[in-house]
Amino acid sequence: MLKQFKPFLEGLAVGCVFISITMLFQIPLYMSFIIGALAAIGGYRNSIKMDKEKEAKKTQNQPNNSKQDAE
Repeated sequence: MLKQFKPFLEGLAVGCVFISITMLFQIPLYMSFIIGALAAIGGYRNSIKMDKEKEAKKTQNQPNNSKQDAE
């Protein structure tokens, strides 16, 4: 899967889950779509944030070879 599409897919999945949950509580359809859209935006932003944190953690844990070579 392309790295660019991962946040879109995760946001879409979160939005669909929230739409289905709100439909169980018999909320009007237009309100379910609004809640689902807001959840999709939040899922998209959260996915991007988590990917950045994951990359930062990965680079932090890698040993720095340039300092070892200098000695």
